[in-house]
Amino acid sequence: MTSWKKPTDEMINKALASVKKETDRQYFFSRLKNPLWIQPLKDRGYFQSPPGVKHLPDGSIQFPFWPEFSYLVRVFDSEPEKVLGILEQLPPDTDNPRILKGIIDVVLKADSPEVIHRFANKIMAFVDKAWVNTWMGPDNIIELLKKPYLFEKPLDEKPLEGFASSLLSKVVEFRPDPQSEEKQTWRREGLKDLMTLHFRTSLKPAPRFGRSIYQKILNNGVWPLAEKEPYRVALILIENVANMIPLTMHQEDIDKGSEEDISEAWCRRLDAADHDYEDSRATLVRTLTFACKKVYEKSSESVSDLDKVLRNQRWKVFKRLRQHLYALYPNEQTKPWIRELILKHGDYARWEHHYEFQRMIRRACEHFGVELLTEEERTQIFDAIRSGPSKTDFREWIREWTNKKFTEDRFRQRQRHFHRMQFNPFVSVLFGEHANYFQELETEAEEQISDENYSPVDEIEGGVMSERSPKSGEALAKLTDEKLLTYMNEWQEEYHDKDNWFVKITIESLAKEFQSVFRDSITPDTDRLRFWMENRERIERPIYVCAMVEAMQERVKAKNFDRLNEWLTFCEWVLSHPDREHEEGYRRGDGSRENPCWRNSRRAVGDFVETCLKNDVDVPITARDPLAKLLEMLCTQYDWRLDRNKRILLNQDDQIAEAINNTRSRAMESLVSFGFWLRRHDPKADISTITTILEKRFSSETDYPLSLPEYAILGSRYGNIFSLNETWATDHKSDFFPQDKLLEAFKNFLRFHRPFKPTFEILRDDFNFVLEHLRSLRDKEHPINPVDTLGQHLFIYYLWEAYPLTGEKSLLERYYRKTHDDQVRWTNLFGHVGRMLQNSEKHLDHALKERCMQFFDWRFGVGDPTELREFTHWLEAQCLDAGWRLKAYSKILDICISKNVKPFREHEALSFEPLFRMLADHTAKVVECFAKLTDCALEHDTYFLEADEAKTILKAGLESNDEHVRNNAERARENLLRRGRFDFLDV
Repeated sequence: MTSWKKPTDEMINKALASVKKETDRQYFFSRLKNPLWIQPLKDRGYFQSPPGVKHLPDGSIQFPFWPEFSYLVRVFDSEPEKVLGILEQLPPDTDNPRILKGIIDVVLKADSPEVIHRFANKIMAFVDKAWVNTWMGPDNIIELLKKPYLFEKPLDEKPLEGFASSLLSKVVEFRPDPQSEEKQTWRREGLKDLMTLHFRTSLKPAPRFGRSIYQKILNNGVWPLAEKEPYRVALILIENVANMIPLTMHQEDIDKGSEEDISEAWCRRLDAADHDYEDSRATLVRTLTFACKKVYEKSSESVSDLDKVLRNQRWKVFKRLRQHLYALYPNEQTKPWIRELILKHGDYARWEHHYEFQRMIRRACEHFGVELLTEEERTQIFDAIRSGPSKTDFREWIREWTNKKFTEDRFRQRQRHFHRMQFNPFVSVLFGEHANYFQELETEAEEQISDENYSPVDEIEGGVMSERSPKSGEALAKLTDEKLLTYMNEWQEEYHDKDNWFVKITIESLAKEFQSVFRDSITPDTDRLRFWMENRERIERPIYVCAMVEAMQERVKAKNFDRLNEWLTFCEWVLSHPDREHEEGYRRGDGSRENPCWRNSRRAVGDFVETCLKNDVDVPITARDPLAKLLEMLCTQYDWRLDRNKRILLNQDDQIAEAINNTRSRAMESLVSFGFWLRRHDPKADISTITTILEKRFSSETDYPLSLPEYAILGSRYGNIFSLNETWATDHKSDFFPQDKLLEAFKNFLRFHRPFKPTFEILRDDFNFVLEHLRSLRDKEHPINPVDTLGQHLFIYYLWEAYPLTGEKSLLERYYRKTHDDQVRWTNLFGHVGRMLQNSEKHLDHALKERCMQFFDWRFGVGDPTELREFTHWLEAQCLDAGWRLKAYSKILDICISKNVKPFREHEALSFEPLFRMLADHTAKVVECFAKLTDCALEHDTYFLEADEAKTILKAGLESNDEHVRNNAERARENLLRRGRFDFLDV
């Protein structure tokens, strides 16, 4: 156990006199650990006036930090009752959530029902704060809800059950939409556009916590409580769900008396989250469902009472919950409740069953069999089903929602689908003609019915749409090739699913299904594949051609090369279709027969070629000539976007991004990959195909001059081409970097290549040109500034003695002159050199070290403190002599002190680890640097100063035999104490 020294009045008064500033006070109380200071501080009034919430003039709110509280929490274990007494005496109107949260943390540490009872009001006050969700984590509330004695243990004849119920209700409850009155006014005024009126006036109640916090509290706090006390928790949750639903409605809608709550929109499934970001209303209902299930499983004596409570609720979600529970627990107790819901249901002929209702019917029929319903009761239900649906309703629906014409055939399809869906839950108790009719419907159907086919079948809140093919892949695979081709050519009528308007039947989804069929069923079959290769001209929509190429790409990626020649031939045929636009007034598309667009299919061929050349795929060398032919076509043919200067990325100017999103420019990148693919197969392979294609593109007689994205690609790959054919790349350097396009090409050369001396000698003139036009090189769009990259390249070339450090021939000195108005570049380069040295091996070449130190001397001579403070990286460079590093750092600190500049970046922790590592061998210089750092700290924050290594350095200095070293150490300690760093008192 720690032995604490009792503070004297003199010590206390001296310490408190030095903490007049708020920052000093915060630091003092954050470090104080001695519990014997509690009473003296209390006597001096330090725990009487916690800060309240601050409402600022601009409307914002602040929750001030109370430094004294951090001390109370720290000493609680030593003096629990004293701390509790102080907290209990805090003013009853304390409203600062920071402090109230801290009280909960202390209460949890006490872990006693008696303490919870004492602080019940403050706990409830904390939870009640409307702004608590802006900064508070849920862990302390979760821990409170998990306390086993909340509902169980009485306390002096005063059980905590009342507090537990109030706490749980407060935690889960919803609050009204703060704009409810304003929205009611809008609603009375009305809007012509009913959809706009609905969205503008929809009420949005919410829990007092943010969505993610609320979800975490319920999942991790309320669920475990429901596991222990399911019935009590279920009753509280039922009340809160019943109170929440009216908050989503305007009063006139509530007065209509309907049970509709639109819960199937915001809570599709009662016992499973739809996604990670589910509606908070759904989270509450899902928690209620869990509690009710636990009542059925663990408190059978309460099931009947629970059912009565659920029956007495008005809203539809409670009926859904009853149906859900009956489906899970079909037994003799629930059997009459199930019969009642089935027999009183009056919409068998009008609406398809909803999810919970049909699930209850199916499971009950399977469990009870014909004992559930008499034959007469079943006959009445089955006859009602077959009398629907309404032809009038269908006629109106198809006109309003699909823009199609009503036909008897369409109605007959709808009718038979409706009957099948309605009969399906009763399948185990069907009989006679109804059983025969259902079997007939099943035989003609393409897919089986599952629970998920019943409404709601997709996420519909907010109008989220999904797409589906008119036929499944399985159904398409059953068609003959001729019928499949005919079906795909003729199908064109996109529409919304008749059972769910938010599901759209599209040609894109049909193409995706066909792609799977082509990959898995057609390509392995020689005869079927031959049909599609021979009849490719009959494919009237390029979208299916694109699907075929993508399927071929998948097969190649899986290293299936047995049909490679056929696929390459097919791809050449695809590229025979130009990327053209019709005249104005026509809109082309790859799903159109009348105005087909081949752009996506051509891009798919480019992707296919790229896949063939990948290292992990590496198709056989026998594909050389066909691949070369495809690349020539891709690199030289018309590209609408590139040749019409139609940008893809409208909000940024990144030519590389444009390049990789266009077919021809992307193909140039694949052309370089083709060269390396050839060399992998044969290190001496001839790559004249590549250079010939590039020469065609460089030629003044080319049909389509190189675009800016293509120059960006060429610049980014110049070094690769240089490695494939040095002589050719040297001779054609000006083609890659023509002066009018040089900056874009050169910028990407720097971005994608490390310094390489042979290419520097070739591009020296271009480096000079770029330096003269440096302002144009700057790229605000890209996170890596190309001017910084240029500086890094130039420094490396200086190290390699491509030119001197300074003077007329120095490109590096010219770089610094050109960036004199943008000295952030100086800072970045100096820091980059430091990181490079920091990551170098310990034994760096002597000549390189000398040139680095010469560079430092040059930059130190300029004396910019913001640049030089990046020396912290140099300080850790073990490849440089430690004595030199310390001497250089000491000189830099002198500059920082003289110019009042903090020797490290804002919000950067001041680490003493580099100094600490050099302490044993260089004590005097380390202590000198440490003292100078504390001199700087007098003018700047010390709260990021790490104490452990600092104390070791200080102690070594104070114990030194050298008076000068001791003086530096004493000055450093005095500096720290003057800044309120009392943790250095004991050094």
